[in-house]
Amino acid sequence: MGGRWLSEALRELARALHPLLARVTREELAEGPPPQAEGGAFPAEASSLYRPMVIRHAWTVSIEDVGAFNLEQFLADLYSLADSMGGQSVRGMLDHISAVADEYGNTIDAGGRDFFDVFAEALEAIDMTFDEQGRPNLTVVMHPDQMEKLRDKQPTPEQEAHLDAILRRRKEEWLASRRRRDLP
Repeated sequence: MGGRWLSEALRELARALHPLLARVTREELAEGPPPQAEGGAFPAEASSLYRPMVIRHAWTVSIEDVGAFNLEQFLADLYSLADSMGGQSVRGMLDHISAVADEYGNTIDAGGRDFFDVFAEALEAIDMTFDEQGRPNLTVVMHPDQMEKLRDKQPTPEQEAHLDAILRRRKEEWLASRRRRDLP
């Protein structure tokens, strides 16, 4: 009972501390590949997209804190563990996405190019859906240093018009893909 509570508490706290992790839906698997030793071969039935993710955290508990029922220390340790797990999960997830995108040739070289031109190229290449208000369901993830560089950068009027045109066209394509030819 306590183990389940701890596991759920860590998972929910990690999702609260790492918003990107919170956006990822969880699917429970009835059966998955058995854990492999680091560097070991994957099972023959594993997908070529399968990548193991190792998450580690050392939690040392003081016997004095346990004896004194030091709740503050326990909560601080719980927070630290959830932050560590969440950070490792996000890094592992992004590393996995990068590796698969590289492997399948789905990367764009942005070196020396304007961000908004690269963003427009990416919008042309990715699968997109839209919400009930017609807004694209997109999450842009970038390194905090890159985000800081772009903080005050705005697209030129031409770039903005180009981005708007791409989004309008992609929305029409998405809507057309959802229409039924034969209504009941």
